[in-house]
Amino acid sequence: MKKSLVLLLGITLAFWSSGQNSRADQKDFPAAGTGNAFLDIGAGARAVAMGEAFTGIADDITSLYWNPAGLGQVDNVQITLMHNQWFQNVIYEYGAGSLPVWKGALGFSTAYVSYGSMDKLDESGINLGSFTAYDLNLATAYGMKISDNLLLGAGLKLPITVIDNEAQVSFAADLGFLYKIPGLELLQIGINIMNVGTNVGAATQPSQIKLGLGLVEAVTGLKLGLDVSRHIFENPLQVNVGAEYMIMNTLAPRIGYKITTEDAGLGSALVGLTVGLGFYYYFQDFVLGLDYAYVPYGYLGDTHRIALSLALGAAPTKPPATSASWGQPSHTAPSLKTSDWNASYKAPAKPVAKPLLPPTRVSLKKAGSHIKVSWKSSSSSQRAGYNVYMKKGKKGKYYKVNKRLLRKNSYTTPILRSKRTYSFIVKTVDSSGRKSRGTAVKKLYFK
Repeated sequence: MKKSLVLLLGITLAFWSSGQNSRADQKDFPAAGTGNAFLDIGAGARAVAMGEAFTGIADDITSLYWNPAGLGQVDNVQITLMHNQWFQNVIYEYGAGSLPVWKGALGFSTAYVSYGSMDKLDESGINLGSFTAYDLNLATAYGMKISDNLLLGAGLKLPITVIDNEAQVSFAADLGFLYKIPGLELLQIGINIMNVGTNVGAATQPSQIKLGLGLVEAVTGLKLGLDVSRHIFENPLQVNVGAEYMIMNTLAPRIGYKITTEDAGLGSALVGLTVGLGFYYYFQDFVLGLDYAYVPYGYLGDTHRIALSLALGAAPTKPPATSASWGQPSHTAPSLKTSDWNASYKAPAKPVAKPLLPPTRVSLKKAGSHIKVSWKSSSSSQRAGYNVYMKKGKKGKYYKVNKRLLRKNSYTTPILRSKRTYSFIVKTVDSSGRKSRGTAVKKLYFK
């Protein structure tokens, strides 16, 4: 794992150094510049509301933009549609979808930027009517698990600029890494080398390098992000910080800030601040999400992003076979999901001297639109935590409902549908990922 981290940092430093050389070269060629600036417009309302500090988190379909390696954490079909009311009457539309494939997920996206209608003048300034201009980007990416602690992703882009019915096409590529530090399961390092490709006429692509840190679930529901980025051919260093706090798996306030070493001169103390809110509603087989982000640009105006997301198969049909920790081996049967980095390449199980015993005295209590499951600790000294499994109705199948290993003796479910019977069992888990047999089934009719 140390070799993997050294390799990632080496690649980043090499590209960073090449960016410095390229900036020096531009002093001799002042006409050089970058094109396809619209590729720098952030995708999705969630990541933007977090100050665009998402390279080290990258855990949803918009990872296709922020860090394609993060697609390796997407274990179901996801779809998102975003509308961005940008400043100066510019409109930005974005749509993306993901599909689990092999050891990761394949994503597709389309971005469209409309600049509206503009006056068409000849060399003498005579008005010849009007024309339209727009940008279009078609992209695809794939992210997968390489080892217990490393995800790798790559993407291809086809940016198209159309001005007065004349199109200019170019190509660009992304390369992303996501690394979980062994022993510090909550800390992730992300690297994304973006928009490296063919020239756009006489200009270059807006290539940049992003290095991000993600602190995931340091406190239940809290995610913190820190990104440092730099364009290879132009622009100064930029630092992005952001946070998201998920309240009862339903409401997610977000805030972030973008800091740059260059004075934008936009005349507002709010420039750099980002805020937003997410709302999620859980159905039986899917989750519907609504996200909003507000980003002010001073004299240029304010921007508003609103995104609708759909996650299909959000309730798995069988218990996931891995534990919450990417680096923690699992010794249960196959049918694994790509969001668990241990879904393959498992180390053989070590013999266990004593059987692992389940907890006792499981009880259920209705708590508003939720059910609270409580139990008495297992008597096994090798216990590390617990998993809770739930079944909906009579014909459903049990699946694990907690995302991370439970250290305490209770669990509260997300919002549940009424007029249905829910069944629960609890299992003890040791530090190697070995699970006990399930407890006796407890049922509750949810009125």
